[in-house]
Parts: sequence; structure tokens; C-alpha cells
Amino acid sequence: MFRRVNYNFKEMLMLTQRDRKAQYRQIENLRKLRVANLRILKDKAGSWLEFSRQTGHTESFLCHICGPNPRRDVGEKLARGIELALKLPSGWLDQKHA
Repeated sequence: MFRRVNYNFKEMLMLTQRDRKAQYRQIENLRKLRVANLRILKDKAGSWLEFSRQTGHTESFLCHICGPNPRRDVGEKLARGIELALKLPSGWLDQKHA
């Protein structure tokens, strides 16, 4: 009924604390970059209303992700959706444009 499983811990890939911190910094930098790029796009649009029309999202939602005090993260799916709505190449929000 039960099967015995042997684990070889030497072969298992385990991240060190330094690797986890580096990975977290990379994710945090990407989040900040996406917010900065969305703010650039919002400034080009001129107003929250126009930016919301262009992206298809509500003004309050956009303010939550790229306003003065962002409360939500810009995930992969949302970033690609905004790029598609604005006819930007895929990955545009992940590159530095400032």
C-alpha cells in the first residue's frame, strides 16, 4: 500500500539564501520597471480617463497599479494585455524606456 521513497539530498537543487534574495531583487526590479513604464504611457496619454480608454481598464484600477501609491502588482498577464491594447511589442513594459 505504501511505497518507500529514497531521497538523495546531494542531487536535489536547493537555493541558497543569497540566491533567493537575488531572485527577489530581480522580481522587485521588474515590478518597479513596469510601474515606471506605465507612468510614462499615462503621461503620454495625458489623463487617467484617456489612458483608461486606451487600455480598456478603469481609471481606479490603473491608479491602483501605477498611481502615486500602487497597491497592486503588474503581473505577466496584465502587462501583456496592456501591451496588446496599446499595440506595443510584447515585452515592452519589461524594458527601460525612461
